[in-house]
Amino acid sequence: MRYESLLESPASLTTGERVQHTYQEPPAIEARTLMQKAIPPRLVEPYLTGRRTVIAGFAYRAVDCSFTDPADFYQALDLGYEGSEFRADMQEIYVLRWMATAPGAYRIPYSAELGGDWTGKPPFAGTGYTSWTERPIPEYFIDLLPIPVGAEIFRITPGQAEFVARYDGQVWLRPTEGY
Repeated sequence: MRYESLLESPASLTTGERVQHTYQEPPAIEARTLMQKAIPPRLVEPYLTGRRTVIAGFAYRAVDCSFTDPADFYQALDLGYEGSEFRADMQEIYVLRWMATAPGAYRIPYSAELGGDWTGKPPFAGTGYTSWTERPIPEYFIDLLPIPVGAEIFRITPGQAEFVARYDGQVWLRPTEGY
C-alpha cells in the first residue's frame, strides 16, 4: 500500500476525509519501542502516589510526537475529544513514557469501514492515525498494561520537558533537590 500525504490529497476533502486517505498501515510496535501517553490531569497524582498502576487507552510512539508545547500534544494527539479534560490552552501537560515490553498489547484502532470494530466520535478517525492535518500520528490502544519498570513522567510546558519521576517497579522516584 502507498501512503498518500495530505499535501497530495484533493483540497476539496475535509480533514477527516483526508485522514481516511492515509493508506499505509501504522508500524507494528516492537519490544523496546519508546512509547508515550498524555496523562489526564486527574490521573497525574494517582500515578505518582501509586494508586494507579496500569497504562490504558491511546498511546503513541515517542518518535512520532516528541513535542515541547502542550498545544502541539492537544492538536496532534486528538486530545479534544468529547468529555476530555485536556484543553487547547493548557500551559502544561504530563506525559508517561515507557519502553514497550509486550508488543501484542498495542492494538491499532480501525473503524468498521477499514475492517476493525472501533467506533468513535470525531476527532477519532478510525484509520490507525490521528486526524492532525499537519502529519497524522500513528495511534495504538492499550486495554490494560502494568506500568513497566523504568517508565518516566515528564511535565511539558511551552519549550520545555521537565523530568518528574521514574518508576522502579514499586514506587515513583522523584529527583532530589538540585537535580
